[in-house]
Amino acid sequence: MSISLEANTRSAELFARAQESVAGGVTSVVRGTSAGWLPYPPMIQRGDGSHLYDVDENEYIDYVLGHGPLILGHRPRNVTQAVAQAILEYGNMFALPYEMEQRVAEKIRERFPSIELVKFSNSGSEATHYAVRLARALTGRDKIIKFEGQYHGWTDATEYSYHPAIKDLGPRTAPRTIPAAAGTPMDYARLVITQPWNDADILRKTLRDHRGEIAAIITEPIMANCGVIPPAPGYLKFLREVTRENDMLLIFDEVITGLRASRGGAQELYDVKPDVTVLAKALGAGFAVAAYGGSRAVMEPVARDEILHAGTYNANVVAMSAANATLDELNKPGTYENLERVSAKLANGVQEIFARAGIPIQVQRVASFFQIYFSPKPIREYRDAAQHADLVKFRKLQVALRKRGVLIYPNGLGRWFLSTAHTNSDIEATLNAVEDSVGEI
Repeated sequence: MSISLEANTRSAELFARAQESVAGGVTSVVRGTSAGWLPYPPMIQRGDGSHLYDVDENEYIDYVLGHGPLILGHRPRNVTQAVAQAILEYGNMFALPYEMEQRVAEKIRERFPSIELVKFSNSGSEATHYAVRLARALTGRDKIIKFEGQYHGWTDATEYSYHPAIKDLGPRTAPRTIPAAAGTPMDYARLVITQPWNDADILRKTLRDHRGEIAAIITEPIMANCGVIPPAPGYLKFLREVTRENDMLLIFDEVITGLRASRGGAQELYDVKPDVTVLAKALGAGFAVAAYGGSRAVMEPVARDEILHAGTYNANVVAMSAANATLDELNKPGTYENLERVSAKLANGVQEIFARAGIPIQVQRVASFFQIYFSPKPIREYRDAAQHADLVKFRKLQVALRKRGVLIYPNGLGRWFLSTAHTNSDIEATLNAVEDSVGEI
């Protein structure tokens, strides 16, 4: 298969047309040319299982998967049917409680022992914002700690030091907190203390220096917005210990890792219970739904309406029926074992191909997501990625694979996602495409 990226395609034509009415031609920054979709993003016609089809009749094996939600692939039949049936039987929203909301909450509780009470919202950004507000309300403190290179949504509460230029970071022992978006007041940035990931010594000193000021540490338990960077051995348990010692909350942003890293998320995989967990993405298998929750003690003030949580579309029928069906699908025997098998086959195969070609890479994988870093050394934190990962080589790989019908996110700090829909044939075809692409790198 050879796919043309010339300017005379239907995708190029529609992208040009979109820019006349849609700001930038896309409605999320990760879909446009600034994210690396050059010379234009493929305009999609439909998705089916592990494959995408664009308006130029090109077929792709998809490893973007909506940036993680599509753990069952595109248009999973049982989830789609459940949503359609729920709309036909009940309606699509009531702004009043109903039983399915309770069933989904009970299934989440069963999977995540750290969650005794849960609240629903519609996006990961909303849910992390609520989680931070909850921590501030419970502790009476305003400051939070986050880590360089991690993303917790686009709100003014958390969007800092996401992927800043290395020259702007400041000293590693005292990183600068850098708003990731224009329009974020610097007054808000003073409430966020930024730290390097995977460094216990620096964090200990920071906690001593700011004793009594910090409401919570918020973290992705596996860094999944800077490629894939697992925690160092014992690091999450360390975070659990120091937050307890300092009367702070530990918030796990499991928007990506929840339901993906394992059946019970990264907290099950690493056996660490946070105070607050945020879920989204895979929870709805492509339908918009998010949740946050924690122990009864943590969530009781929310239950008593002492800490505002609102939203017209929260726990709507579409979201709850999708989450209900998705949790049932993921509960089927062998689901995670099969995901692990195809994911390991692909990641290990890629590693072997580049090793034979004499090109140093790091393939960092947890469960059904991984990333390739063109780096001679493992990536343990954002600064490693910013300094050592060759993003130009990654871009060449992405273009070469796209021409061969394999779709990955074009930024070298993204991820490859796999789904239950990916087959052995998909993996073999992808490895053949990688083998063919090595010469262009």
